[in-house]
Amino acid sequence: MSATVIEVLRRFLPDFLRKRPALGKARRRAIWAITHCRTAMMGGHLDACEQGCTREFHFHSCNHRSCPQCGRQHTAEWVERELGKRVGAPYFMVTFTLPKELRGLFFTAAAKEIYDVLFASAAAALSETLTNPRWLGAVTSGITAILHTWNQRQLFHPHLHCIVPGAGLDASGRVVTVKNANFLVPQPVLRRAFGNAFRERLAAVEAEHGPFQIDKSVWEKDWGVHLQAFGDGTRAIQYLGAYVCRGPIGDSRIIGIDNDNVSFRWKDRANSDAPRVESISGVEFVTRYLRHVLPKGMRGVRQYGFRHPAAKAKREKIAFLTGRPLLIGAAALPPPKPERPPKIC
Repeated sequence: MSATVIEVLRRFLPDFLRKRPALGKARRRAIWAITHCRTAMMGGHLDACEQGCTREFHFHSCNHRSCPQCGRQHTAEWVERELGKRVGAPYFMVTFTLPKELRGLFFTAAAKEIYDVLFASAAAALSETLTNPRWLGAVTSGITAILHTWNQRQLFHPHLHCIVPGAGLDASGRVVTVKNANFLVPQPVLRRAFGNAFRERLAAVEAEHGPFQIDKSVWEKDWGVHLQAFGDGTRAIQYLGAYVCRGPIGDSRIIGIDNDNVSFRWKDRANSDAPRVESISGVEFVTRYLRHVLPKGMRGVRQYGFRHPAAKAKREKIAFLTGRPLLIGAAALPPPKPERPPKIC
């Protein structure tokens, strides 16, 4: 029979926990939230019509970012907010993927610091390259970085998607934009900058936590960096917005569940997105899912440069001078959230 992700997790979590795995606080908190979301443990509220003849009780959601049945409203709000912050320049999506030899670092005691290194290295590589006057010449650029840790099979595959407007401010404070709507920076230059930035920052983490066991050949590899033009940025924001508050797999991909196994669909990216079906044990499904729970206090979306909330004045200057309207006063305020309509019998 088919099932939802939340049903699969709740069905096999007891079997998973019976194996007494070593779990940190973040994963234990995620399990508690997933298990109790929209149950009596979370409390609830009563909806009633104005006449009082119809009443409906609704349990509260846990709103944990790893819960598969929460986050839709937060996603919609994030997309609407980011669309309103666009500037009038070509947009690009830049994806940074770490070599597989480094993935084990995310399961050490320094996991949170390694995630910070990944974010900081990608931002530094982009900022350094975009500063070059041969490409953009912007000492202030804008970057929105969104973390993904999974692939289609839910296996651990850490990478960052960065939304980058092709505009910024030069050393004199003037607005500069890319010369070609389909070209941001050369991939080889960005790859080298990313690898160098990661290695430099990783050394600082090793100085605090001790050296990691790393295959030295990784520093000679061709690190995965992919650039793609995305028009005015609308599609990139909408596409990535779906992952801001969502887990590694959705309900539509679950095919079936029995006493021991789960079957789900996935796309084979290496073979033109050919559709595949995989069946794994329920315990393995839970293991893969929980592998993507981030450390406590970890932010999966970060903004840099004029995309940072504190750089609103710079962002508005760039937006206005690149042809986007500047709203002032009441027009600049976000629309109020609509009140819940009264229940009608």
